[in-house]
Amino acid sequence: MKTTLLAPTLFGLFALTAAHAVVPDRWVPAWASPPIGYEPDTRDGKGFGRPFKDETVRQEIRVGVTGRSVRVRFTNELSDAPLRIGAASILRLDADGKPVPGSLRSLQFGQARGVTVPARAPMLSDPIAYPVQAGERVAVSIHYPDETAAPAHAQMVDVAAGDVTAMLNLPAPRHARASGVVSALEVGGTTATRVLVTFGDSITEGAGASPGKAMSWPDQLGRMLAANARGRCWAIANAGISGNRLLSSGRGPNALSRLDRDALSVPGATHIVVLEGINDIGKVKDPAKDWQPTAPQLIAAYEQILARAKARGLKVIFGTVLPYEGAAYASPEGEQRREAVNRWIRANTRRFDGVIDFDLAMQEPGKPTVMRLPEQIGDHLHPNDAGYTRMAKTALPVILAQGC
Repeated sequence: MKTTLLAPTLFGLFALTAAHAVVPDRWVPAWASPPIGYEPDTRDGKGFGRPFKDETVRQEIRVGVTGRSVRVRFTNELSDAPLRIGAASILRLDADGKPVPGSLRSLQFGQARGVTVPARAPMLSDPIAYPVQAGERVAVSIHYPDETAAPAHAQMVDVAAGDVTAMLNLPAPRHARASGVVSALEVGGTTATRVLVTFGDSITEGAGASPGKAMSWPDQLGRMLAANARGRCWAIANAGISGNRLLSSGRGPNALSRLDRDALSVPGATHIVVLEGINDIGKVKDPAKDWQPTAPQLIAAYEQILARAKARGLKVIFGTVLPYEGAAYASPEGEQRREAVNRWIRANTRRFDGVIDFDLAMQEPGKPTVMRLPEQIGDHLHPNDAGYTRMAKTALPVILAQGC
């Protein structure tokens, strides 16, 4: 009897081992889009984007890292209600943004076609063998059986009626700004051994850059690293949120509250670049309702990020805050706060693993408090494509110095 029982038991163990052998033991981000959530005045979802009901939503992703397998992270982390996904799939897009025939694969969750994502939780799809190349585009399609407007990161998506996740081309799609619940594409079987999380606000997310061309400074830095023999070990996760602040929530949870989820818990994270604070420095519209932190309070927030990231074993790189004179919320008092923050960053270089002097790089010659005029979009706050190129070139030697 003992021999009869042992054989199938061993067979089961070998089968289980074989099944797990195909799953990569290391994942890195190939794309990221941290959840924003409802803004304080739009908790009912109005102004955040249209809700979905029995519709399929297709969300486009630009792959940043080459790998042999993928899994998709879906976010419901900022919602108090469960999120039901009826089905999901992934496909490739060609250079014109059209679906590539034969590339569509269904995604599963614990081998099931659909899943209910609990409130305040993310959900990873099962890994699939699906080779991807850095620079290519893919799209994830999600069917929502119920009415929902999940608080994720609003972006332009394509929407079609019913469950058409198994169709290569969406029938009669409508282009809309709405919630994109895919918050990350993670790849396995990659040569990337270093993961850099760029943590910040709109200047890190890439506001003002040419749409659809991946021209943010983290995107451009990723391409520069890939083109450099000493930089091919890097993957980058862009954790920038337009309008984000260090200490006050509004456009996304404040930086101190989202740090663990959006940066420290990124798979394989080894380094973080912190470039945030200009939205705290800018003058508030109504001081009676909104908090205007002082320079020491901002510095205390940086100290918190430094301590928490170091405790998780990450190397920390700070970026100096860019010039902003002429911006809508600029003021002499704000400029004093900005200069105090930058003095602290430069004075504490030895405590950090690197400093990227974006401020110096982006100053208009002869006017150090003004962003370079030919390299900003006209609001004196956001760089244009050329400005983001300059920022990426400024960051490149600092990142290469970290080694592989």
